[in-house]
Amino acid sequence: MLIQLLDDRLISQIAAGEVVERPASIIKELVENSLDAGATRIAVDVEEGGLRRILIEDDGCGVSADQLPLAVARHATSKIDSLDALEAVASLGFRGEALASIASVAELTLTSRVAGADRAYAVSPHIDTEARPAAGAPGTRVEVRELFARIPARRKFLRAPPTEFKHIRRAFSQLALSRFDVGFILRHGAVESAGLNACAEADARKQRVAHILGREFDDHAVPVDESAAGMRLTGWIATPGFSRGQADRQYSFVNGRPIRDKVFNHAVRLAYRDLLHNQRHPAYVLYLTLDPRQVDVNAHPAKAEVRFRQSRLVHDFVCRSVARALAAVEARPHEARTLALTPAAGPLDKPAQPRPMTPRGLDFNTRSARPGVAETAASYRFQQPRSAPDTGRSASAPTDERHDTPPLGYAIGQLHDIYILAQNAEGLVLVDMHAAHERVLYEQLKAEFSAGRVQCKRLLVAETLSLSESEAAVVESQGERLAEVGFELGRSGPTRALLRGVPALLADRDYLAMARDVIAELDGGPRGADAVRDILDDVLADMGCKAAVKAGRRLTLAEMNALLRDMEHTDRAGHCNHGRPSWVGVDRAGLDRLFMRGQ
Repeated sequence: MLIQLLDDRLISQIAAGEVVERPASIIKELVENSLDAGATRIAVDVEEGGLRRILIEDDGCGVSADQLPLAVARHATSKIDSLDALEAVASLGFRGEALASIASVAELTLTSRVAGADRAYAVSPHIDTEARPAAGAPGTRVEVRELFARIPARRKFLRAPPTEFKHIRRAFSQLALSRFDVGFILRHGAVESAGLNACAEADARKQRVAHILGREFDDHAVPVDESAAGMRLTGWIATPGFSRGQADRQYSFVNGRPIRDKVFNHAVRLAYRDLLHNQRHPAYVLYLTLDPRQVDVNAHPAKAEVRFRQSRLVHDFVCRSVARALAAVEARPHEARTLALTPAAGPLDKPAQPRPMTPRGLDFNTRSARPGVAETAASYRFQQPRSAPDTGRSASAPTDERHDTPPLGYAIGQLHDIYILAQNAEGLVLVDMHAAHERVLYEQLKAEFSAGRVQCKRLLVAETLSLSESEAAVVESQGERLAEVGFELGRSGPTRALLRGVPALLADRDYLAMARDVIAELDGGPRGADAVRDILDDVLADMGCKAAVKAGRRLTLAEMNALLRDMEHTDRAGHCNHGRPSWVGVDRAGLDRLFMRGQ
């Protein structure tokens, strides 16, 4: 075949394939142009999910009549004029191809009027490239009709209007979160879907975030504001209790630009590693500000991804900043979580039947009747002596001195052999004993792992594991790492391994299945040091979950109080390893409201 030059129209349509994926892509490009033009109000109107019509109106600086033909030409822009300008670009757009690409796949009309002009002018590239007088207010108006109508092959890949509008809402939300100082309106047909006023105050900004991400996000939102090494990270992250089954509440911005970046997302994910199960996703709205020269924004056709010149520095800064914000909440769980109760009717659940188990750290050797409530605070030892003095006070004795009562109070009973009821200075504390014990064990295992001393119990008779060749190779190559988490394994053949020791926590559990799972994880995952550490962290979390006290196990008051004291000395005790809350509190005012006392 002969090599030949492509005509301009075909070139534009090929380029449009990179810029115009669907109606939401058009809205993103056009609204970014409006923001670059200094608009303070932007209205977006769509019909049939943007397939039939898209209209963007703004009150920006506008385009003069003599510049309109250039505005719709390929590779024409007012935002950069040199390589140095590209490397330090601060505008959202800079390539000068959005309008030309859109015009090649749809009917586009650009109408604009600069401040002080007596009239507006318009240009329609599908008709001609000459500007003509038109009616219009100061600012710019872009109308796009019949997207891909002349390219049936592209049109058939678009979804139904409701689906396309869902993508538009996502793009609109990103843009609205990127600039709080701009008012936004979104209409679908004749119905206003969103109306957001410009906001400068912190409370108003938080209200916009709540409007877009939902009130529940707002209830769980934790502010972030950290600075280091010429970078600043601000915004909000949700506590693990608001984790999602999909990454649909994640918004990240770099120098005001909405982005999807693997380095950024991984850093946030890593900060949540000990708080969320690997199938759950955190929710956040985060803004990273740094020198524009440290970011390559020309790394993706749709400008959705960026490259950091010092990606490791950015990754570590983001991860530390998010982890610090989470730790500030988890370090004081008794202040962070209060449950609002309202009267509710309905039968109580039938208590679960007790079943015996002996998780590490709880003494279940005695099955005698529960001791009385006169046990002293000094007797509530979970795993090691605590520094709390022996007050000699009854576990349930009232006190007016708040500093004498531990943050999580003293246990007063057990509900359905699942929850621990405790009284503290503020009111009532309700603890999910499995979730709480799971976190305590996990943090202890991590500490032991870091110190290289996870307890291993030797088996009287070694167990033989049948493995694949690659799994047997993992046992051989990662034997030392497996030993660090308590598994003593050695390769005994091309597809066999001998298990001689298991973590002490799992000695009474199905340790064979756990060993196979660990080997399979190491075999199927990345082999880098960080990846192996992540996998082993997941192993420790699973070990803590399997060894923790289960629902249906009846505890003594001493055991309950011992768990409460260990929670108070455990990092991230407010959530289990999977992100579920481990306890909730109801203050006395809430209890009074529940029973209408004083009303």
